[in-house]
Amino acid sequence: MALRGRRSWGYLLGRSAVTAVVAASSIEAMTAQGSPGAAGTLRIDPWPCRIVAAQTLRETFEQAWDRSKTVRGQCEELAAARAVVALEWAAADSQSHAKTGMAVRGGVVAATVRIPAVGETIVLLAHELQHVVEKTRGLDLDAESKRQGSGVWKAAGGYETQAAIDVTRQVSGELREARQQPRRD
Repeated sequence: MALRGRRSWGYLLGRSAVTAVVAASSIEAMTAQGSPGAAGTLRIDPWPCRIVAAQTLRETFEQAWDRSKTVRGQCEELAAARAVVALEWAAADSQSHAKTGMAVRGGVVAATVRIPAVGETIVLLAHELQHVVEKTRGLDLDAESKRQGSGVWKAAGGYETQAAIDVTRQVSGELREARQQPRRD
């Protein structure tokens, strides 16, 4: 769950990777508005934020969008900040729950969120999205981790925030509540 700093993820989110994520998002948006023939084969997502992911992770995000008011709010904030988030499955032997690497290029936050295919993937996704939201707000993790009572501290290989932990609890509650609601078919 630790948020990785720019230094440790520099190799992952170099200039070309950020460009590729932004370009993929832009190409998808252009195709969605493009030729009438493409509309039958292209799925246009209902959410405003730019999420780039394989189909199985898109489905996970769609479930998060449907079941969590908190995730919808995060998505709207990410859209307003023009952030781009690439979702990836983490390696099966991953020692941590989830990881996020980020870079800022041209004022755009580009993030890679790696989620393990075990446990509460939606909760982990929301937790990591909160770290991206924090980056779009300009949170200086290193400086804040040195300030007592800031709600930011150094964790294994990165940083953790109280806000992301709070989102974890909030989304867990929303998912519990959604499970108790009768299904609308």
